Amino acid sequence: MGCFNPPRTFGHPDILQTIAPVMLIKILKPCRAFLEANGMTLPESASVEIDYLCLAGILATPDEGMDSDVIEGLHVIPAVGTDGNFDELLDIARRNFIEVDLEATACDLAARIWLVAPQILQLKDREQMVERRRKFESFRARDPQKVVPLNKIPTDLGPLQQDLESSFQSKKRGIGCVVVRTDVGSEAHFLIQHGQPCKRVLIRKGAQSTCSLLRPERTDKVIYDPVHNELRMNASGPWDLRLYREKVGLHLFGDPDKFVYAEKYTLAPLQKYGAAALYCRDVGGMEWVRLVDIDYASDGPLNLVDSVKAIDVFEAPAAGNPAAEHREVRSG
Repeated sequence: MGCFNPPRTFGHPDILQTIAPVMLIKILKPCRAFLEANGMTLPESASVEIDYLCLAGILATPDEGMDSDVIEGLHVIPAVGTDGNFDELLDIARRNFIEVDLEATACDLAARIWLVAPQILQLKDREQMVERRRKFESFRARDPQKVVPLNKIPTDLGPLQQDLESSFQSKKRGIGCVVVRTDVGSEAHFLIQHGQPCKRVLIRKGAQSTCSLLRPERTDKVIYDPVHNELRMNASGPWDLRLYREKVGLHLFGDPDKFVYAEKYTLAPLQKYGAAALYCRDVGGMEWVRLVDIDYASDGPLNLVDSVKAIDVFEAPAAGNPAAEHREVRSG
């Protein structure tokens, strides 16, 4: 059982109107009885105008009586049906023999795909969600000279998927795990969908307050970059990172210890070269870099730490900033 918090766009008629009426009527058809019970008549065809204000008001506060697939579709379609995704959506439609007219918008394409192959649109939405996460941990190859080309990575992900599922079950994460590979440029991207520990949440059933047990789902991402010979991962915690490092290394590269953790970025250049470490005119598209926030740690028994913030920290000491140059950089 999943948990879904309806986005605010459900309460905006303008968002609903971006979906072609004929598509919207088909999407809403499974919850026709629910809409009628809440005071709205869903037209049988697009020749009758949809009451978008009434519809948006009902969708703004869906409850357990509304079809969950409809809720998911109305979330995914506007999220994926953007102008930036138009070409990709058009390719998806053509590969799935979905008819597309000349005046179709990105949202129309997404709606048509949802009605035929909703799982494809859900995967695209998950990909976008993962891409919005900023923090990726890096694991470099233990032997930098041993680089595996993308075409040498096994295409059968079944053994990896089964091993990961067994590990997740041992951690009470539930049954089911899906691993999907997509090559992006020179990198191999792996999406890993799995359950999370169960939680209880308060819900409303009409006028009653009750409790529901559910198992949230999460999609993690593992990227293999042969150019830098490293794995980059975005996961929920240290256990997941260790799991992916070991299992991906074992099943796709034949060695559970092929990749090892290493600090990718350090403050050592700032300590050694000072402001010169920030010179970037030789990097295309960059004009300047400034250090704006840093901590200085003393060697005294009280572990005194001074935090310095400025438009340019390296200029601050020259202007009389109390941060003394003899102290060591601790973090920044």
